[in-house]
Amino acid sequence: MADSTDRILDAAYARMLEHGLRRLTVDDVAKQAGLSRITVYRRFSRRSELIQGVILRELRRFLQAFEQAVAPLPTTADRVTEGFAVTLRLVRGHPLLSRLLASEPDMILPHLTLEAGPYVAVARQYLAARLDVPEAEAVAEMFIRVALSFVLIPDSAVPLGSDAEARAYARRHLVPLLPSEGIN
Repeated sequence: MADSTDRILDAAYARMLEHGLRRLTVDDVAKQAGLSRITVYRRFSRRSELIQGVILRELRRFLQAFEQAVAPLPTTADRVTEGFAVTLRLVRGHPLLSRLLASEPDMILPHLTLEAGPYVAVARQYLAARLDVPEAEAVAEMFIRVALSFVLIPDSAVPLGSDAEARAYARRHLVPLLPSEGIN
């Protein structure tokens, strides 16, 4: 079952990358995955669930890369600083997200704003578990929302074009928002 789900998500990702969301069909995904339509519908009963499945899988992949980058760092402040830089670099450079934001913003933006609750919840739970601070969930959500706003609205007076600029911003503006007991 997991193998079929991976094949479906791989095919959906490839179709989304090549053709966008507007032209994404379950029939095309099934064909590309080498599975029947009914198999796809058993795993994802609606097209919107298929899109959500792809986004959640990409979020989990992002979180793995994020973990590799920040886990070795000694302090919460260091992890927040590097985590912000890594987030901007990886999310801005993500092939599917970049393609959809450039070509079909009207199709992807609802998934990243009004319908982003499931994704924010996954990221919040992940980040809160790694922040050794009081009110970790609230702090994690604030950091996620700040990063998301810079990703979705890249035109800014804040220079964030490089990792060094993102780290400087995080040290200056995000680290001071940590509860004082958590800046180890």
